[in-house]
Amino acid sequence: MFISKVRRWRFSLMILSLFIALLVLAGGVGYAQPATHIIELEPLATGLTAPLGVTHAGDGSGRQFITEQSGQIRIVRDGELLPTPFLDISGKLPELNPFFDERGLLGLAFHPRYESNGRFFVRYSTPRTGAPDEPCFGTSRGCHTEILAEYAVSAGDPNQADPDSEIILFTVDEPQFNHNAGDVAFGPDGFLYFTLGDGGGAHDGLADDPPSHGPIGNAQNIETPLGAILRINVDRLTICHRNRAIQVSASAISAHLAHGDSLGSCPGQASESTYTIPPTNPFVRQPGLDEIYAYGLRNPYKFSFDDGPGGDGKLYLGDVGQNLFEEVNIIERGGNYGWVIKEGFHCFDPFNPTSPPGNCSDTGPHGEPLLDPIVEYAHPGTGFTPELGITVIGGYVYRGTESPSLSGKYIFGDFTQAFFPASGLLLYIEDPAGAAPEIQKFQIGLDDRPYGLYLKGFGEDEAGEIYACGSTILAPIGEGGTCERIVALD
Repeated sequence: MFISKVRRWRFSLMILSLFIALLVLAGGVGYAQPATHIIELEPLATGLTAPLGVTHAGDGSGRQFITEQSGQIRIVRDGELLPTPFLDISGKLPELNPFFDERGLLGLAFHPRYESNGRFFVRYSTPRTGAPDEPCFGTSRGCHTEILAEYAVSAGDPNQADPDSEIILFTVDEPQFNHNAGDVAFGPDGFLYFTLGDGGGAHDGLADDPPSHGPIGNAQNIETPLGAILRINVDRLTICHRNRAIQVSASAISAHLAHGDSLGSCPGQASESTYTIPPTNPFVRQPGLDEIYAYGLRNPYKFSFDDGPGGDGKLYLGDVGQNLFEEVNIIERGGNYGWVIKEGFHCFDPFNPTSPPGNCSDTGPHGEPLLDPIVEYAHPGTGFTPELGITVIGGYVYRGTESPSLSGKYIFGDFTQAFFPASGLLLYIEDPAGAAPEIQKFQIGLDDRPYGLYLKGFGEDEAGEIYACGSTILAPIGEGGTCERIVALD
């Protein structure tokens, strides 16, 4: 019944929009037709805690899975938010700051063959003691580690994960609480991609005395995973077989488990790698961390692949800037995207971050070219144009069917135009892979109302429809979060 009411409401709005357009053409009213697309937001779920995104399991069930930064993965089934989380790892997280925090449960990706193997992957933060010489030591937020882990669905209930199935794949100690990035996704190549920020703080540590992230910063250092997007192959796992750890393919896991073998290393033995390195990663068999796919990134919070019908498979990523500029990149294998030498299209000076130098190096430490974003925008009040918001939130190229006028557009947004009040933005890029991509702002409703939330993330369902997730609350607390489907009215 709710869906039929929404469809009638949308139809009425479209008729009203057409009527207004005809009046404008006839000169009947002083209504300036907006240059951008008009959208409406159809609620998917409300009462959420800092929802960071929506995804699906690719199993034909029609369920949507929502990641809450507070540590829960929630399921929407047949339009209903199920009361029991699919997975709750809140007990593993640090105590999140009640004003603002970038730690928590940050990313979720289901294996492309989830329907048959039940495997999924999460990124989250966990506390650690730290050392006295670390920037995070003794601070109110404390030190933490970022983790990539694998879980499995429970044997008896498709709406419940097995909390005891965790396999830790990758860990890295963070020097500060922020710039954790955290997105996870499988690419068209079947490999798992995930992101890490530069370690936190400001200026990639270069303005500290001594530089807290090393002499060139983390993002330009190919020997650290920080400030990079990483790529691994998770389809070979360690099995304890007759008290001997061996690596097997994903297709063989079920047979091993049926014969009493177990996932992970054997008791009393050192843990073995639970993933392998794709041989085409750029630093395989040469200096540099094997897991790195691309680098020179500050806080690559959200990314996605244009892998829907008609897509070209390109990897789109929003990299959060510092004082002046936000940027969207198309990521190439082995690419260096410039931070901390550049911010957006502009040179960056860590000792004078609000005044871009006129000149800087156009190559990285190894002579590699620095790659520019496809678009940038400026923070409000900086004097640069266009002025939009303060934190880019990467999204998706639309490949659904419900809003054909949005086909091929990269839908993304900004967290907020200021910390108070909540003033997130919903944006899109015309022809994002073309020669002259342009940022446009969506008009929300015929009344052109503001989004009015802190934009936390985007999501995509199995049909390619795109969702925006936001909250009335800045911090990862409370139940002010909502996820809504973006629907074009034109």
